[in-house]
Amino acid sequence: MTRKVFNKRTPAEGGKNFIALPNDACHYVHHEKMSADKLFLYALIIDYYNLEEGFAFPSIETLAVAYGKAPDTTSKHIDDLKAVGLIDFPYKGRYVPLIPLSATEFYAEFPEAFTNYQTAFRRCETRKADSRERARLWREKYAD
Repeated sequence: MTRKVFNKRTPAEGGKNFIALPNDACHYVHHEKMSADKLFLYALIIDYYNLEEGFAFPSIETLAVAYGKAPDTTSKHIDDLKAVGLIDFPYKGRYVPLIPLSATEFYAEFPEAFTNYQTAFRRCETRKADSRERARLWREKYAD
């Protein structure tokens, strides 16, 4: 059986539901307290958000199971989400997912994250240049 390619233009096709992750949250991974894992936790909290109540209220245990981490780890990661401004919790066990800052706003508020981004970008560019040079040398060595 051949699996279909995911069509991001029609994610709800066939009645499917998806956990939302705002594109503007992606640059948060450059903050020292953040990781892609924690963005998934943020997306879970968005998914649990109850519009009528004004907050998400899953237990730590429920979040931990969905997140695939221990409850203590999940709790610490929730604190990290609060520290970077992605969630608030006005009451214990009540979470409010906040709209992420734009990259410009985020890096202005967390300049060390911008430094981390620049370092990662430079490393990536160096690896790409090294790879291009290796390919050039290989082609030169094995040219007809």
